[in-house]
Amino acid sequence: MKKMNNKSGFTLIEIIVVLIIVGILAAIALPNLFSNVNKSRAEEALATISSFRPQAEACISGNLATSNAKCAVGVLGSPAQSTNFTYTYTGPAAASGYDYSIQATGQGSLKNTDLITLSKANAVNGAITCTGAGTLVGSC
Repeated sequence: MKKMNNKSGFTLIEIIVVLIIVGILAAIALPNLFSNVNKSRAEEALATISSFRPQAEACISGNLATSNAKCAVGVLGSPAQSTNFTYTYTGPAAASGYDYSIQATGQGSLKNTDLITLSKANAVNGAITCTGAGTLVGSC
């Protein structure tokens, strides 16, 4: 009688090689994943800030003849809050001012040093600037 040799399965070397390949692929993919997460969070902040900006602009231009102090935080309100950011609006510093700023401050998994700020200079057609800080540098 012939003896049958039905051994099947993977050797230890084959399993180790597969684990090394999976480890290399994970080392390449994970940094890209985390950078995309921060990028999407920054896009969320910019979208919220951008949607609140027309309200601030309309309030200030609608009150040019009287007083832009009517566009203070309590009157105009604040942008909608989210789980990733706390949004703050700062109205004109003077009664006849045109300046304002809208800021997204990180919270939750982001640090409070992760900021995106949209601000307008104190002039009728003042420059609007956007700056990022922390992990959100270069997000604007």
